Amino acid sequence: MSGSSRAAGVTNPLLQYSSGAIDGPPLPHGVDPEHHELLHLAGVIFGHLQHGGSVFVTDDVWTEANVDLLIRHFVERPDVSGDTFDTKIAKQLDGLPDGPILLLAELYLLQMLPLHNIGADKKAANLRCILDLAPSKPELPEDVTQALSDQVFNGGIAFLSRRYFHLCVLIQFLRYFRALDPGVQSDCATNPLTWRRVVDDAPGTSEPTLRRSLLYLRHPEFFAPVVSAEHLRKIIDAFYPEHTGRAPSDDPDADLAALRLWMEPQGRTPAFYDPPLRHMWKGDEPEPADPAASGPAVSGSPVDTYTVEDVVSDGAFHDPGYLRDIVTRWTEQRNIVLQGPPGTGKTWLAKRLAYVLIGQRLDAAVRSVQFHPGTSYEDFVRGWRPAADGRLTLVDGPLMQHAEAARNNPDIPHVLLIEEFNRGNPAQALGEMLTLLEATKRSSRDALELTYMKDGEKPFWLPDNLHVIGTMNTADRSLALVDFALRRRFAFFDLEPAFTQTWVDHLREKFPKDESTKITEVRKRLETLNTSISEDPSLGESFRIGHAYLTPGREPGDFGPWYRSVVETSIGPQLSEYWPGNPAKVRQEIDALFKGF
Repeated sequence: MSGSSRAAGVTNPLLQYSSGAIDGPPLPHGVDPEHHELLHLAGVIFGHLQHGGSVFVTDDVWTEANVDLLIRHFVERPDVSGDTFDTKIAKQLDGLPDGPILLLAELYLLQMLPLHNIGADKKAANLRCILDLAPSKPELPEDVTQALSDQVFNGGIAFLSRRYFHLCVLIQFLRYFRALDPGVQSDCATNPLTWRRVVDDAPGTSEPTLRRSLLYLRHPEFFAPVVSAEHLRKIIDAFYPEHTGRAPSDDPDADLAALRLWMEPQGRTPAFYDPPLRHMWKGDEPEPADPAASGPAVSGSPVDTYTVEDVVSDGAFHDPGYLRDIVTRWTEQRNIVLQGPPGTGKTWLAKRLAYVLIGQRLDAAVRSVQFHPGTSYEDFVRGWRPAADGRLTLVDGPLMQHAEAARNNPDIPHVLLIEEFNRGNPAQALGEMLTLLEATKRSSRDALELTYMKDGEKPFWLPDNLHVIGTMNTADRSLALVDFALRRRFAFFDLEPAFTQTWVDHLREKFPKDESTKITEVRKRLETLNTSISEDPSLGESFRIGHAYLTPGREPGDFGPWYRSVVETSIGPQLSEYWPGNPAKVRQEIDALFKGF
C-alpha cells in the first residue's frame, strides 16, 4: 500500500510526534507474524547476552572465560592464508573445549539468522562445521532449524566476504556489553534508543550493516529490516514530506518507525523492496551492482577471497610477513604510502594489497589516479567546469566520487590509489581533505565546509571505509617534498629491491631451458651494482635498481638475449641518468652486467 493512498483517508499519526527524534518507549505496534520464529530465537540469544545460557546445550556458554578464549584464539589470531573460511576456523579453534566453540557457533547463528541471500541448508551447514569442532558435537535443535528457514533481508556480499570481521565484532561486543552497568543492560531490552547507542559505541571495525541487523533483531517493533544506511536515507527522502506532510527529523530510524506505523497500523512492515513502494524511493533504477545492496536472494556460496598468499602467487617477491604488516597498519591508519627506488613494483603491489584489504578482487571498489605537477584541488576534489550550455557547473573529482561510492557501500572497504603521490603538490591537491583524511576524523562530528559548496549542502566528512594508498618514487629529485602535516596522516612503507630466492625461482620457471647458475650470477651482479649505487654520495639507496626491471611478464624465450636487451634498453639508460658526467663509470657497470652473456 502506498503512502499517498493512506494519506487520503487516514489521520496522519506522525503528527503526534515532535519534529525531533522520538524518545521514550517503542512505537506501539507489533511484529510481522511471518518472522515470529526467527525473532523469537533472536530474543532468546539476546537473553543469553545478558543472563547467559545456550541454544545448543543446557550449560551456560556465554561466560567471560569463553570470551577470553575466543579473543586470544580467534580475534587476535587472524588467519590470512588462502584456506577456506571453515578450514581457517578449524585451525583457530583447534584444541579448545566445548564452551568457546559453542559460543562462536551461537554468534555465527546470530550473524546469519535474518539473511535471505544464504539458504537455510547453507546456514545449517555453516553451523554444523563449527559444532562438529566441539568435543560434544551437539545436534542442531529443531527450533533453530525452523528459524533458519526464515528470510528477512539480503545482507549483501559483506555478510559473506567479511564473516571473520563480523564474528570479531560480535565477540568484542559481548565483552563490551557485559562490562556495562546492569541498569543500562536492562534498559537495552526495553528501550530501542539505548540499544542503538550501545551497538553504535561498541568497539571493533565499523561493519554498519551487521550493526543495523543487531538493531532490527532485538527491536523489530522500532527498527525496520533495512540494513543499508543509503537505502534508509532514500526511503526517508522519498516519503518525507511529500507523502507524510511533515519534514523529516534528524533521526532516520525514528522517521522510518513512524512511517511504518502510519502506513501499516496493524504492525506489518511495509514492503519497501517490492513494487509499488520500491518505485517510490528507487524510481526506475535497475537492481544495483554494488556489493552491499539489498535485492533478490543470491547463492550462499562463499565469495572467493584474496589474501597475501594470492599476492605472492601473482608474483610478489617481498616477505609475506611484511605485506601482512602493511595491510594491518593500513586497516588502522586508513592512509598509507609505498615508497622506494624505481622498479620495486609499487603500483603493481598497491593494487593487490587493495584486494587483500577488501578481501577479494573487487575492481569496482578500487580507483586509480595519478598526480602530476598540474594536479589541483579542482581536479582531485571538486571544481568548476563548463557545461554543454557554456555555464560553469560544480563537478566532483575522483576523491569525492569514490568517497560517495564508499559511503553507499559501507561494509566494503574502498581504495583510492594515487600513483606518483609526490609528483604533484599533495597538500595543494587535498585542501581541507588533508584534515578529513585522518582516521580519527571520519565522522559527522568532524565535518568541514568544502572550498566549493553546492546549494544547501551540509559540511562534509569522509566515510570510514575509504582507504588511500599512494606510491612514491624516492629517486626522482624533481618531486615535491611531503610536509609534516601530511606525513602525520599517512603511514609510510619502504619497498626494497627484491632480488630474493623467490625471484630466482620465478625466473627459473620462466627460463626452464637455461642453466640456473646464470640467473644466480645475475642476482649477484645486480646486488653488486646496487651496493655501488648506494655507496655513491651523490645517489644513495633510493636510486637502486628494482627487481621489476628484470621480472618478465610473458615467456620471453632464451634468458641471455632477453637479459642483454633489458640491460641495454632499460638499466643502461637509467645508469646514464645517474652518472651523466662519467660515461666511463656507466660503461664499467654495464660491462660488469654483460660479462659472460
